Amino acid sequence: MELDSFGVVTEFGVALAGFSAVATALSQQRGAIAALDRFRTLNMLMWSLGAAFVSTFPYVAYGFGAEGVAVWRSSSLGFVVVLAVGTAVPIVLRRRLEPRDRRQLSPVLWVLAVGGNSVLIVFQAANVSGLLGAPSPGPILASLVWLLFFAALLFVRMLVNRPSAPAA
Repeated sequence: MELDSFGVVTEFGVALAGFSAVATALSQQRGAIAALDRFRTLNMLMWSLGAAFVSTFPYVAYGFGAEGVAVWRSSSLGFVVVLAVGTAVPIVLRRRLEPRDRRQLSPVLWVLAVGGNSVLIVFQAANVSGLLGAPSPGPILASLVWLLFFAALLFVRMLVNRPSAPAA
């Protein structure tokens, strides 16, 4: 059944968020988390937990009595909202970073985040409107896999690309 795939995405997203929380806690020195680390962690958590959250939409739709195409249309519509908010939040948070912290952000990851999520918004909107044929789980699952891949990429980058210590 197609809902089994959504359960796997939920589990993977929650597991990735849990691992990142542990890794963040173990990698921090005493005191508050640095602004850049907080920004990176929040982004990674937002996308891993976002994927987990969105993957529950079909279950909720079924719970409210939706069937067939209505499940996938409503799930894709909810996904559009999550993607739009999730794309706007890092843009706002990035502006709050100090200029030296912003310079340490990867332009490639920034393009992947904003550009990739913009493509997903269009992809989900096409699924809602029926431009891809009858709304189906395929576009939703493909987009969820992208979010999990992106969150995993952010997790790895967070672990291996530590900001350099300020000059004395």
